[in-house]
Amino acid sequence: MPELPEVESLRRLLEARLVGAQIQSAAIIAPQILKRPDPETFAAQTRGLFITGTARRGKYLLLKLARSRSQPEPDYELITHLKMQGWLRVEPADAAPDKYLCAELTLNDNRALRFYDMWRWGEWSLLPAGTAGAHIPGLAKMGLEPLGPDFTFPRLQAQLSKRRGPLKPVLLDQEVVAGLGSIYCDESLHRAGLHPTRAASGLRAEEAARLHAAIVAVLNAAVDSGGARVEALAARSANLDDLSEVYAPQIYDRPGQPCPTCHSSLVKIQLRGRGATFCPICQPDADNAPVQENGTGSRAERSGLHHV
Repeated sequence: MPELPEVESLRRLLEARLVGAQIQSAAIIAPQILKRPDPETFAAQTRGLFITGTARRGKYLLLKLARSRSQPEPDYELITHLKMQGWLRVEPADAAPDKYLCAELTLNDNRALRFYDMWRWGEWSLLPAGTAGAHIPGLAKMGLEPLGPDFTFPRLQAQLSKRRGPLKPVLLDQEVVAGLGSIYCDESLHRAGLHPTRAASGLRAEEAARLHAAIVAVLNAAVDSGGARVEALAARSANLDDLSEVYAPQIYDRPGQPCPTCHSSLVKIQLRGRGATFCPICQPDADNAPVQENGTGSRAERSGLHHV
């Protein structure tokens, strides 16, 4: 699933390529991806609108649409969630689309903004500007934006102190940290030297401070590597399809590979249905024991993990 850095890199690309373009027509090929309104209303409401800006909230991408190119505030927002396999591509309007096309906006300059998703799990919503939170629960409950000024160590510590559960699943809760996914969670925990099964509510102040600094550093590095290459990738293919060129994880999903810090073998476990890769030397399980939610069962049973 594209995470915050990929969505932010895509946002930057679309900002550079689409602002000022006017929508001539819209086609919804896979109606299940359009959550609101219906396809006919969507086509009627978007026709003639200008793309005046972009925004991101967590893993949600927002296109700002207005009736005039010079309007300071948009009339509508097109909210996209890419889910697992979704992607947006800017292509020549007369180029044949790939087979996984789900939706298309034809623009006034012989280009098209196309949404592809082989699983058709992605989501589009067209809403009056400023109302997304009232209609999309995931946006309404979104937690701290880790690249924003409100993401401070005390606020992160306060969020973690209220959560029962192992650290990685808690961090993946979008109500805690917006946009943080499995890849960058593993990278951040390694950088902070914290085991993924540590009790979120049990972190000491200095540990929470390390985690806060690690999340900010990892996400900024990933966004910077993507951002620095956005225009080069766009010039090559007008898209940002090859996510491996944006960021190469050093920890995530690399069991058995050497730790980049101590060269010990990385280990992967299953934790609450999600994989977690870590270094047992750099990230010792120093939490006394993983979270004890019922006080019974073995240590592994209580933490909900097993090796894979």
